[in-house]
Amino acid sequence: MSILELKITLLDTKPSVYRTIHIENTRTFYDLHVAIQIAFGWQDSHLHEFKLNDETIGPKTLIEDAKVLEESDILLSQKIVFQKQKFFYIYDFGDHWEHKIELVKFVEPKKTFYPKCIKGARNAPPEDCGGVWGFEEFKEIMGDRKHPQHKEMKEWYGGLYDEEFFSLLLINEDFKHFDTIAKELKEYEEN
Repeated sequence: MSILELKITLLDTKPSVYRTIHIENTRTFYDLHVAIQIAFGWQDSHLHEFKLNDETIGPKTLIEDAKVLEESDILLSQKIVFQKQKFFYIYDFGDHWEHKIELVKFVEPKKTFYPKCIKGARNAPPEDCGGVWGFEEFKEIMGDRKHPQHKEMKEWYGGLYDEEFFSLLLINEDFKHFDTIAKELKEYEEN
């Protein structure tokens, strides 16, 4: 087993929103999906898929298309094999959050928990904010207390939004419960 250091960048966000994680290469693409959800603070409320070369990897709900490979059946080690390799993760086909994933390097395993987040920058967009364009509008409204839609947007979001906020500690608290979260999400998806 080796550890993959993956940099996951949310495309078209300015300034850039990204996370760098360590994950075992013996995990599946489903596990990587869950890790991305945790790292970006999302709720797994929408469909997703991975695009790797000419292949699409995704959940059973997408398997109606014979060209989609089942994410729970494919180990990361089967597809992510060389340094600087890049592929994509799309979350929420309506908002279309596209992430570029790059294998930064292979890391020797240590006595710690995996997966884990080792680096990142900025607060991720909230669910259902309307994609990149909606996220820019959301940040503008939330950053201007005098904006006519500020109060309404603050209520929708559930409080204030700090686009620079990023907490490695909070993200890794969730990663410490990764297997439980992954199991709960899988059960939810299957029901």
